[in-house]
Amino acid sequence: MFGSKKTPEEKAAATRQRQITAAAAAAGVTVMGGKVRMPGQTPIPIDGARVTIEAGETARKRITATRVALIGVFAIWAKKDMSQLFITIEHEDGIVLVPVPARKEAQSRVFATMVNGEATGISKTE
Repeated sequence: MFGSKKTPEEKAAATRQRQITAAAAAAGVTVMGGKVRMPGQTPIPIDGARVTIEAGETARKRITATRVALIGVFAIWAKKDMSQLFITIEHEDGIVLVPVPARKEAQSRVFATMVNGEATGISKTE
């Protein structure tokens, strides 16, 4: 009658989801309902996603398929801001590209570690 009817696994998953949502918010990424949601981009699930972070200097050296997909052939002439990081969240359902200020690098790395740790089977409880 009283109390939670969730299993310990469900409680752990809900706690992890709250932690990922908080880490994402600190990095400037919006996660709602278990999906990454950014304006003008298709929402993709965070579970099973892979997060990569590139500094502006590194990202400028190449034209990524993501940029071409997002802005078309104009990606060749589009300059990347060197005061930004670029967080790429890849999932089989799609890709989300998020530019964030370089000062949020630490928060971005925490977010990436949390998501990638789960996706690669690295356990946080060990």
